[in-house]
Amino acid sequence: MGNKTVNRFKFSLFGVSILLGAMLTIQMTSGKGKDSDFGGADIIQVKNALAYESKHQQQLMDQIYKMERKIQEYQASPGDREKVLEKMKEELEKARIEAGLTSLEGNGIRIEIRESSIFPDSRGPHSKEFHIFDHELVYLVNILQANGAKAVAFNNQRIVSSSGIREIGITPGENNVIYPGVMQVNFNAVNYPYVIDAIGNIDKMKGALLTYLGKEFFISKGKELVITEYRDQKKLILPAFSGIPGYRYATEEKAEGAVKP
Repeated sequence: MGNKTVNRFKFSLFGVSILLGAMLTIQMTSGKGKDSDFGGADIIQVKNALAYESKHQQQLMDQIYKMERKIQEYQASPGDREKVLEKMKEELEKARIEAGLTSLEGNGIRIEIRESSIFPDSRGPHSKEFHIFDHELVYLVNILQANGAKAVAFNNQRIVSSSGIREIGITPGENNVIYPGVMQVNFNAVNYPYVIDAIGNIDKMKGALLTYLGKEFFISKGKELVITEYRDQKKLILPAFSGIPGYRYATEEKAEGAVKP
């Protein structure tokens, strides 16, 4: 095996390591740390989010373990390096899909949150009870991810582990009035209608959404919730993540008493 193959192998391994490292160390965040107005549903939110992240992290750790085994196989079997390299390319492509770096097509649901005829202007000052907060939208995405969603996009912005859904500039006023700010997804401004596309188990995602939120929640806020199913011939297409993922690099730790260079 020549130097070119070895270099290609090292490059592929480096790419996989970066992707997996990013996916293990970054998480989706919201600009608000306030409790939501869901009553007891915030407990469900935490359980769902923690269960999803814990399961997802374990899956990624399993992937890393498998990659380490492949490295050992590569080192022990020089004659099979080409096969190992091809397998690692497959693993790299899977990691790219999971990290949201490639577009994805499949069965899923489209969730639209629209302004209703009884409350058409969500951009002007309005009562707090009618406002859709960023942490409520994060909760919606968490429900989907914890119930069969393989990939999610919000107003054509792909949601990945490092994505943020935040409302910038929201200001509370007197008499429980809210002056809305600008909702951002991946630092891109979004506006009504909010459109969330999710590829995955249609029945499970839809059932969980209607159970934990439901149309009544949005009606009470003067909004309309429309859910459309995409199956078989009519599939959803989600774009690739277009932002810059955050990475955390490993650093060398010195033994106690060691002299720094």
